[in-house]
Amino acid sequence: MTDFLKLTDFFLIYMLIALWIGDFFSMRRVGKSSAYVSELLKKNARGLQIALEESANLTTDLQKLVTKKVRAIHRLYWLANKTLAMIGILALQQWLVMTAKQNWGLVVIEVTMLVICGAILAADFRVNIIRVQLEKALKPYEDRLWFEYKLRS
Repeated sequence: MTDFLKLTDFFLIYMLIALWIGDFFSMRRVGKSSAYVSELLKKNARGLQIALEESANLTTDLQKLVTKKVRAIHRLYWLANKTLAMIGILALQQWLVMTAKQNWGLVVIEVTMLVICGAILAADFRVNIIRVQLEKALKPYEDRLWFEYKLRS
């Protein structure tokens, strides 16, 4: 049982490290393509929604893509901004590994904690990738979108 816990802990911790590294580098890519569109996409993309309240002269394909990606950001954002909770969960998990008496119930709790942290990191990673994709797609329209945003906000 202890070996199983050590093995799953080892695997999940290194998977979380890999997710964190991927998230770190995807976060660095946000804002490289267009600083103005990046500003509109901060947090839950509320700035982009304000800019797109009326028609923004986007092609229908681009409008469908933007709508789909903004919905994905909204769906994942509530989970992606839980980094402080994730740090607390990881600290609690490590404390349990070091101090608590190991049994199968504790193993399940610890593995569940690591899976929750992985879900938080994966959501943040996915939101950053979506933001980069939207930046690239909306780069030709950045002046118009920024003007609309400033006009309405």
